[in-house]
Amino acid sequence: MKSGHQRIHFEGKDYIWTGSDWYEATTCLTPPASLIRALNAEIALALQQQDHSITEVPELISTACAARDAGQHSRAELLIRRALAKEPGNLAARVVLSSTLRARGYPEQALAETNALRSANHPALHTTRAAALCDLGQWEEAKREIGRALAISSDEESFSVVRRIKAAAPELYW
Repeated sequence: MKSGHQRIHFEGKDYIWTGSDWYEATTCLTPPASLIRALNAEIALALQQQDHSITEVPELISTACAARDAGQHSRAELLIRRALAKEPGNLAARVVLSSTLRARGYPEQALAETNALRSANHPALHTTRAAALCDLGQWEEAKREIGRALAISSDEESFSVVRRIKAAAPELYW
């Protein structure tokens, strides 16, 4: 079994948690959604214990990213807030917090958590802010914010936000 993977014995079978996905240990098949919910509940305590043992900011951030990507948004937010308690000005942590809040359906809060850092030259920060503005339907502001990100650097995430703006408000690009 790979490092970081965890094995859970549940209802007579062994399942492997990869950090983002489950599979049955013998067949390597993905269990049905109803079983995944039960497995997630089973592993929650073990993950909580692991999370409490993390003390370094980079590891808190990377674990929060993995939790967010696995759809464990509450867990991700707890981890990233611990990182920010240690380093309030950490831009990478603010980006993860913003994207996590957006995933939880709180784009206004995502913007509020990044407002003080608007002048930073951090493309991912501007990209997540632009995405939050898209979530709110504030297309002109989103275009300005993504323009800031693209002026610094570009990646697939920023171009995804541009495509989202163009699809919703094509008149902004004429």
